[in-house]
Amino acid sequence: MSVSQEAHGSIVLKFVIVILFGVLVYVVYQPFVIQQQEQLYQKESRLRMLNLRTAELQYISDFGVYASSPDSLVSFIKRKIERGSLSEQNFKPLSRTPFVPESLLHTPKSLRPYKITAVDTTVIKKYIIEDPDGYGSIGSLTDENRINKASWED
Repeated sequence: MSVSQEAHGSIVLKFVIVILFGVLVYVVYQPFVIQQQEQLYQKESRLRMLNLRTAELQYISDFGVYASSPDSLVSFIKRKIERGSLSEQNFKPLSRTPFVPESLLHTPKSLRPYKITAVDTTVIKKYIIEDPDGYGSIGSLTDENRINKASWED
């Protein structure tokens, strides 16, 4: 056997090497994709919560109390937009689409509804909007300095 002779590996070994290379690329690339998707969910959810805050402020200016559910806010905003007393331009556009009132109903990641708790029995009316996926909250029921303030706006 001479030194210049090339080694001929089996086709099975070459196939295994190609498969392992593909798995390696997937394992290295997948966390990047997951991180990008998570950042998109966070950005989208926070935009929706800011729009919920805008809707709550419109609601309290009309009724003197905060709405306690996303459903009541959506129907309220739809009515105001249909009557022309409120424009969709008062709300922030979403990351991929313009604002639509139905976007206030649920989170983009898990599609669970935002949790809104309103307290109207105290001198200062308070509310909190919480994201069930953990991307933050707006408002506070205990801290008067956090009324209408988002947790990521510190």
